[in-house]
Amino acid sequence: MKDKRNYLKAACILEVIYIITMFIYYLFVIGLKSETIASIFMLLISTFFTIILYNESKKDISYLKTNNIKILIFGIWMFLESIIPGILCFFFLSSIKEKKKIDLPMIKQEKVNKKEKIKSIITLISFMLILFVVPNINFFKNISSYFIYAFILIFIIILYHKELLNNFKIFIKNLKSYLPFIIKRYFIMLGIMLIVAVPIVLINSGKVSGNQEAINEMFKKVPIATLLLSCLYAPLAEESIFRLSLSKLFANKTLFIIISGFLFGILHVINSISSINDLLYVFQYATLGICLAKAYKDSNNIFVSISMHFIQNFLAAILVLLVY
Repeated sequence: MKDKRNYLKAACILEVIYIITMFIYYLFVIGLKSETIASIFMLLISTFFTIILYNESKKDISYLKTNNIKILIFGIWMFLESIIPGILCFFFLSSIKEKKKIDLPMIKQEKVNKKEKIKSIITLISFMLILFVVPNINFFKNISSYFIYAFILIFIIILYHKELLNNFKIFIKNLKSYLPFIIKRYFIMLGIMLIVAVPIVLINSGKVSGNQEAINEMFKKVPIATLLLSCLYAPLAEESIFRLSLSKLFANKTLFIIISGFLFGILHVINSISSINDLLYVFQYATLGICLAKAYKDSNNIFVSISMHFIQNFLAAILVLLVY
Protein backbone atom coordinates (compact mmCIF):
# COMPACT_ATOMS: atom_id res chain seq x y z
CA MET A 1 0.00 0.00 0.00
CA LYS A 2 1.36 3.44 -0.95
CA ASP A 3 -0.28 5.07 2.06
CA LYS A 4 0.54 2.75 4.94
CA ARG A 5 -2.40 4.16 6.93
CA ASN A 6 -4.66 2.22 4.56
CA TYR A 7 -3.82 -0.87 6.64
CA LEU A 8 -5.63 0.79 9.55
CA LYS A 9 -8.55 1.91 7.40
CA ALA A 10 -8.93 -1.63 6.04
CA ALA A 11 -8.79 -2.98 9.61
CA CYS A 12 -11.59 -0.58 10.61
CA ILE A 13 -13.77 -1.61 7.66
CA LEU A 14 -13.35 -5.32 8.41
CA GLU A 15 -13.97 -4.73 12.11
CA VAL A 16 -17.20 -2.82 11.36
CA ILE A 17 -18.37 -5.71 9.14
CA TYR A 18 -17.54 -8.15 11.95
CA ILE A 19 -19.34 -6.05 14.59
CA ILE A 20 -22.50 -5.64 12.47
CA THR A 21 -22.54 -9.37 11.61
CA MET A 22 -22.16 -10.40 15.25
CA PHE A 23 -24.81 -7.89 16.42
CA ILE A 24 -27.29 -9.38 13.93
CA TYR A 25 -26.32 -12.89 15.03
CA TYR A 26 -26.76 -12.18 18.73
CA LEU A 27 -29.98 -10.16 18.41
CA PHE A 28 -31.87 -12.03 15.68
CA VAL A 29 -30.43 -15.57 15.65
CA ILE A 30 -29.62 -16.32 19.28
CA GLY A 31 -31.92 -13.68 20.74
CA LEU A 32 -31.32 -11.28 23.60
CA LYS A 33 -30.50 -13.63 26.47
CA SER A 34 -28.47 -13.22 29.65
CA GLU A 35 -25.52 -15.13 28.17
CA THR A 36 -25.35 -12.81 25.13
CA ILE A 37 -25.21 -9.57 27.15
CA ALA A 38 -21.47 -9.94 27.82
CA SER A 39 -20.77 -10.61 24.14
CA ILE A 40 -22.78 -7.55 23.08
CA PHE A 41 -20.91 -5.44 25.65
CA MET A 42 -17.60 -6.64 24.11
CA LEU A 43 -18.87 -5.59 20.68
CA LEU A 44 -19.65 -2.11 22.05
CA ILE A 45 -16.07 -1.86 23.30
CA SER A 46 -14.86 -2.95 19.85
CA THR A 47 -17.04 -0.24 18.27
CA PHE A 48 -15.46 2.37 20.54
CA PHE A 49 -11.95 1.10 19.69
CA THR A 50 -12.74 1.10 15.97
CA ILE A 51 -13.83 4.75 16.05
CA ILE A 52 -10.61 5.76 17.81
CA LEU A 53 -8.53 3.62 15.44
CA TYR A 54 -10.13 5.29 12.43
CA ASN A 55 -9.28 8.71 13.87
CA GLU A 56 -5.70 7.51 14.36
CA SER A 57 -5.54 6.40 10.72
CA LYS A 58 -6.05 10.02 9.63
CA LYS A 59 -3.03 11.31 11.56
CA ASP A 60 0.38 11.96 10.05
CA ILE A 61 2.76 8.98 9.73
CA SER A 62 5.54 10.85 11.54
CA TYR A 63 3.21 11.30 14.54
CA LEU A 64 2.14 7.64 14.50
CA LYS A 65 5.76 6.44 14.51
CA THR A 66 6.25 7.84 18.00
CA ASN A 67 2.66 7.58 19.26
CA ASN A 68 1.53 4.07 18.35
CA ILE A 69 0.59 2.57 21.73
CA LYS A 70 -3.15 2.90 20.96
CA ILE A 71 -2.74 1.01 17.69
CA LEU A 72 -0.79 -1.73 19.48
CA ILE A 73 -3.50 -2.14 22.14
CA PHE A 74 -6.31 -2.13 19.56
CA GLY A 75 -4.34 -4.55 17.38
CA ILE A 76 -4.04 -7.04 20.24
CA TRP A 77 -7.76 -6.67 21.06
CA MET A 78 -8.84 -7.15 17.44
CA PHE A 79 -6.45 -10.05 16.91
CA LEU A 80 -7.95 -11.90 19.89
CA GLU A 81 -11.47 -11.04 18.75
CA SER A 82 -11.71 -11.00 14.95
CA ILE A 83 -8.10 -11.90 13.96
CA ILE A 84 -7.63 -10.26 10.53
CA PRO A 85 -8.17 -6.60 11.60
CA GLY A 86 -5.60 -7.20 14.34
CA ILE A 87 -3.12 -8.62 11.83
CA LEU A 88 -3.58 -5.50 9.66
CA CYS A 89 -2.77 -3.33 12.68
CA PHE A 90 0.41 -5.33 13.23
CA PHE A 91 1.28 -4.99 9.52
CA PHE A 92 0.94 -1.22 9.86
CA LEU A 93 3.16 -1.09 12.95
CA SER A 94 5.73 -3.24 11.19
CA SER A 95 5.66 -1.03 8.06
CA ILE A 96 6.41 2.20 9.99
CA LYS A 97 9.06 0.70 12.24
CA GLU A 98 12.65 1.62 11.53
CA LYS A 99 14.07 -1.44 9.83
CA LYS A 100 17.12 -3.03 11.37
CA LYS A 101 18.89 -5.31 8.95
CA ILE A 102 19.42 -8.78 10.33
CA ASP A 103 22.87 -9.94 9.26
CA LEU A 104 22.86 -13.69 8.86
CA PRO A 105 26.07 -15.66 8.41
CA MET A 106 26.93 -16.48 4.84
CA ILE A 107 26.84 -20.18 4.01
CA LYS A 108 28.68 -21.12 0.87
CA GLN A 109 26.36 -22.84 -1.58
CA GLU A 110 28.17 -25.49 -3.55
CA LYS A 111 27.13 -26.17 -7.11
CA VAL A 112 24.65 -29.02 -7.29
CA ASN A 113 25.94 -31.87 -9.44
CA LYS A 114 24.03 -34.72 -11.07
CA LYS A 115 24.80 -37.03 -8.17
CA GLU A 116 23.11 -34.64 -5.72
CA LYS A 117 20.08 -34.28 -7.98
CA ILE A 118 19.73 -38.05 -8.30
CA LYS A 119 20.02 -38.37 -4.52
CA SER A 120 17.23 -35.81 -4.10
CA ILE A 121 14.96 -37.64 -6.55
CA ILE A 122 15.62 -40.94 -4.76
CA THR A 123 14.86 -39.27 -1.42
CA LEU A 124 11.50 -37.90 -2.60
CA ILE A 125 10.41 -41.13 -4.32
CA SER A 126 11.52 -43.26 -1.35
CA PHE A 127 9.66 -41.01 1.10
CA MET A 128 6.41 -41.28 -0.87
CA LEU A 129 6.74 -45.04 -1.30
CA ILE A 130 7.54 -45.65 2.38
CA LEU A 131 4.77 -43.39 3.63
CA PHE A 132 1.97 -44.12 1.17
CA VAL A 133 2.64 -47.42 -0.62
CA VAL A 134 4.52 -49.72 1.75
CA PRO A 135 1.87 -49.60 4.56
CA ASN A 136 -0.71 -50.98 2.07
CA ILE A 137 1.36 -54.06 1.22
CA ASN A 138 0.17 -57.07 3.24
CA PHE A 139 3.66 -58.03 4.40
CA PHE A 140 4.20 -54.60 5.98
CA LYS A 141 0.71 -54.04 7.44
CA ASN A 142 1.68 -55.46 10.84
CA ILE A 143 4.74 -53.24 11.14
CA SER A 144 4.29 -50.37 13.59
CA SER A 145 4.01 -46.90 12.08
CA TYR A 146 6.63 -45.77 14.60
CA PHE A 147 9.12 -48.12 12.98
CA ILE A 148 8.35 -46.53 9.60
CA TYR A 149 8.88 -43.02 11.01
CA ALA A 150 12.16 -44.10 12.61
CA PHE A 151 13.32 -45.66 9.32
CA ILE A 152 12.54 -42.45 7.39
CA LEU A 153 14.45 -40.36 9.93
CA ILE A 154 17.50 -42.66 9.88
CA PHE A 155 17.35 -42.76 6.07
CA ILE A 156 17.41 -38.95 5.88
CA ILE A 157 20.22 -38.58 8.41
CA ILE A 158 22.37 -41.09 6.51
CA LEU A 159 21.84 -39.25 3.21
CA TYR A 160 22.24 -35.68 4.48
CA HIS A 161 24.28 -36.01 7.68
CA LYS A 162 27.14 -33.82 6.39
CA GLU A 163 24.90 -30.90 5.42
CA LEU A 164 22.74 -31.24 8.53
CA LEU A 165 25.79 -31.27 10.80
CA ASN A 166 27.42 -28.32 9.02
CA ASN A 167 24.22 -26.26 9.11
CA PHE A 168 23.69 -27.13 12.78
CA LYS A 169 27.20 -26.00 13.78
CA ILE A 170 26.73 -22.67 11.99
CA PHE A 171 23.23 -22.30 13.47
CA ILE A 172 24.39 -22.82 17.07
CA LYS A 173 27.45 -20.62 16.62
CA ASN A 174 25.31 -17.75 15.26
CA LEU A 175 22.16 -18.33 17.31
CA LYS A 176 21.88 -14.66 18.33
CA SER A 177 21.72 -13.67 14.67
CA TYR A 178 19.24 -16.37 13.70
CA LEU A 179 16.74 -15.96 16.56
CA PRO A 180 15.38 -12.49 15.56
CA PHE A 181 15.05 -13.71 11.97
CA ILE A 182 13.19 -16.87 13.07
CA ILE A 183 10.83 -14.97 15.39
CA LYS A 184 10.04 -12.32 12.77
CA ARG A 185 9.45 -14.87 10.01
CA TYR A 186 7.34 -17.06 12.31
CA PHE A 187 4.90 -14.26 13.12
CA ILE A 188 4.68 -13.27 9.46
CA MET A 189 3.97 -16.94 8.64
CA LEU A 190 1.36 -17.14 11.40
CA GLY A 191 -0.44 -14.05 10.13
CA ILE A 192 -0.51 -15.29 6.53
CA MET A 193 -1.67 -18.74 7.65
CA LEU A 194 -4.56 -17.24 9.63
CA ILE A 195 -5.66 -15.14 6.66
CA VAL A 196 -5.68 -18.27 4.46
CA ALA A 197 -7.07 -20.69 7.07
CA VAL A 198 -10.03 -18.69 8.43
CA PRO A 199 -12.11 -18.66 5.20
CA ILE A 200 -11.24 -22.33 4.54
CA VAL A 201 -12.45 -23.37 8.01
CA LEU A 202 -15.60 -21.24 7.60
CA ILE A 203 -16.38 -22.84 4.21
CA ASN A 204 -15.98 -26.26 5.86
CA SER A 205 -18.29 -25.26 8.74
CA GLY A 206 -15.53 -25.24 11.33
CA LYS A 207 -14.22 -28.67 10.41
CA VAL A 208 -10.46 -29.13 10.60
CA SER A 209 -8.47 -31.07 7.99
CA GLY A 210 -8.41 -34.86 8.00
CA ASN A 211 -4.71 -34.74 8.78
CA GLN A 212 -5.37 -32.62 11.88
CA GLU A 213 -8.25 -34.89 12.94
CA ALA A 214 -5.89 -37.89 12.77
CA ILE A 215 -3.30 -36.02 14.86
CA ASN A 216 -5.97 -35.07 17.42
CA GLU A 217 -6.96 -38.73 17.75
CA MET A 218 -3.32 -39.73 18.18
CA PHE A 219 -2.95 -37.15 20.96
CA LYS A 220 -5.91 -38.75 22.75
CA LYS A 221 -4.42 -42.23 22.57
CA VAL A 222 -0.64 -41.68 22.83
CA PRO A 223 0.01 -38.01 23.76
CA ILE A 224 3.74 -38.30 24.54
CA ALA A 225 4.61 -40.25 21.40
CA THR A 226 2.51 -37.89 19.25
CA LEU A 227 4.16 -34.86 20.84
CA LEU A 228 7.59 -36.24 19.97
CA LEU A 229 6.50 -37.04 16.41
CA SER A 230 4.98 -33.58 15.89
CA CYS A 231 7.75 -31.54 17.47
CA LEU A 232 10.91 -33.51 16.69
CA TYR A 233 10.35 -35.99 13.86
CA ALA A 234 8.14 -33.82 11.62
CA PRO A 235 10.28 -30.64 11.59
CA LEU A 236 13.55 -32.52 11.02
CA ALA A 237 12.28 -35.09 8.50
CA GLU A 238 9.89 -32.87 6.53
CA GLU A 239 12.26 -29.90 6.30
CA SER A 240 15.09 -32.17 5.17
CA ILE A 241 12.88 -33.64 2.45
CA PHE A 242 10.75 -30.71 1.26
CA ARG A 243 13.36 -27.97 1.69
CA LEU A 244 16.94 -29.31 1.86
CA SER A 245 16.49 -32.14 -0.64
CA LEU A 246 13.99 -30.51 -3.00
CA SER A 247 16.01 -27.28 -3.29
CA LYS A 248 18.73 -29.20 -5.14
CA LEU A 249 16.36 -29.89 -8.02
CA PHE A 250 15.42 -26.26 -8.74
CA ALA A 251 17.91 -23.49 -9.45
CA ASN A 252 15.15 -20.88 -9.60
CA LYS A 253 14.30 -19.69 -6.07
CA THR A 254 10.67 -18.74 -6.78
CA LEU A 255 9.95 -22.03 -8.57
CA PHE A 256 11.46 -23.99 -5.67
CA ILE A 257 9.41 -22.10 -3.06
CA ILE A 258 6.13 -22.65 -4.90
CA ILE A 259 6.72 -26.34 -5.69
CA SER A 260 8.07 -27.05 -2.21
CA GLY A 261 5.03 -25.40 -0.63
CA PHE A 262 2.38 -27.09 -2.74
CA LEU A 263 4.01 -30.53 -2.64
CA PHE A 264 4.13 -30.16 1.15
CA GLY A 265 0.44 -29.18 1.12
CA ILE A 266 -0.70 -31.99 -1.18
CA LEU A 267 1.08 -34.73 0.77
CA HIS A 268 -0.52 -33.52 4.02
CA VAL A 269 -4.01 -33.79 2.54
CA ILE A 270 -3.88 -36.63 0.00
CA ASN A 271 -4.85 -39.37 2.48
CA SER A 272 -7.86 -37.53 3.88
CA ILE A 273 -9.78 -36.21 0.86
CA SER A 274 -13.45 -37.13 1.11
CA SER A 275 -14.99 -34.13 -0.69
CA ILE A 276 -14.04 -31.27 -2.99
CA ASN A 277 -13.97 -28.91 0.01
CA ASP A 278 -11.18 -31.01 1.54
CA LEU A 279 -8.94 -29.91 -1.34
CA LEU A 280 -9.01 -26.39 0.12
CA TYR A 281 -6.79 -27.61 2.96
CA VAL A 282 -4.02 -28.02 0.39
CA PHE A 283 -3.75 -24.21 0.34
CA GLN A 284 -3.65 -24.08 4.13
CA TYR A 285 -0.70 -26.47 4.36
CA ALA A 286 0.89 -25.04 1.21
CA THR A 287 0.96 -21.61 2.86
CA LEU A 288 2.98 -23.09 5.71
CA GLY A 289 5.28 -24.87 3.25
CA ILE A 290 5.84 -21.73 1.15
CA CYS A 291 6.74 -19.62 4.19
CA LEU A 292 9.15 -22.29 5.44
CA ALA A 293 10.72 -22.65 1.99
CA LYS A 294 11.28 -18.90 1.70
CA ALA A 295 12.81 -18.74 5.19
CA TYR A 296 15.17 -21.57 4.25
CA LYS A 297 16.26 -19.95 0.97
CA ASP A 298 16.70 -16.52 2.57
CA SER A 299 18.85 -17.91 5.38
CA ASN A 300 20.50 -20.85 3.55
CA ASN A 301 20.32 -22.80 6.81
CA ILE A 302 17.90 -25.70 7.14
CA PHE A 303 17.74 -25.29 10.93
CA VAL A 304 15.98 -21.95 10.45
CA SER A 305 12.98 -23.62 8.80
CA ILE A 306 13.26 -26.58 11.21
CA SER A 307 13.02 -24.13 14.13
CA MET A 308 9.99 -22.36 12.65
CA HIS A 309 8.34 -25.72 11.94
CA PHE A 310 9.08 -26.82 15.52
CA ILE A 311 7.51 -23.66 17.00
CA GLN A 312 4.39 -24.08 14.86
CA ASN A 313 3.93 -27.76 15.72
CA PHE A 314 4.78 -27.28 19.41
CA LEU A 315 2.23 -24.50 19.90
CA ALA A 316 -0.39 -26.47 17.96
CA ALA A 317 0.38 -29.57 20.08
CA ILE A 318 0.00 -27.61 23.33
CA LEU A 319 -3.35 -26.27 22.10
CA VAL A 320 -4.55 -29.79 21.21
CA LEU A 321 -3.40 -31.15 24.58
CA LEU A 322 -5.26 -28.39 26.43
CA VAL A 323 -8.44 -29.11 24.45
CA TYR A 324 -8.31 -32.92 24.66
